[in-house]
Amino acid sequence: MKKIFVLSVLSMALWLVVSCGGKGEKTEGTAKEGTGTEGTRTPAARQEEPVEAIPGSDLSEFDKLAKGYIRPYFDVAGTQTEKTVKPGETFDVYVIAEYSSEFAMGAAEYRLVMPAGTVVTSLVNSDSITATLGRHDDDYSLTFNCTGGPRLWLTKFVCAADPSSQGGEIRTEKGADMNFLGFSMCDGQFTLVNATPGKATIKVE
Repeated sequence: MKKIFVLSVLSMALWLVVSCGGKGEKTEGTAKEGTGTEGTRTPAARQEEPVEAIPGSDLSEFDKLAKGYIRPYFDVAGTQTEKTVKPGETFDVYVIAEYSSEFAMGAAEYRLVMPAGTVVTSLVNSDSITATLGRHDDDYSLTFNCTGGPRLWLTKFVCAADPSSQGGEIRTEKGADMNFLGFSMCDGQFTLVNATPGKATIKVE
């Protein structure tokens, strides 16, 4: 109950920013993975954390009706989940929200985990995003214009594989702070909807 209350308060706070005219802008930033210059827990320290449970195992019947996913892809259309790159080569990773066209969402939360040796050099949120809170590699919350399914890209990450990289999985998980992966509906009650995570595979030549 405490988690639901905190998440509801977070959703309402972000929605207040939107309703008061706090129109957000696309955000760009540098976030060198593993440097530990932002926050107390570095991405490198979290890369080896175990993957939680079986995807979808904690979904309610309502969650299953919503058919929500927050997954990484290598293209904005959400079709490519495998990519081969050379050391030092840059590539894009899109985090895409997917859910039933019968639902309308207004906020999302996730954490993006990169394999060792993969760095995020910058990120940009879609034009639909109106406010953000937190870090993508820890707990990233975003509000956006009320949008029906089936798909909305949330964030594009510009990444690179350094010489030590051996590739691996790029995956979405529950936020480390709020322990939540999913959406808030724009129904006035900010109903929370759990989503299923996803993964993409990067290979280094």
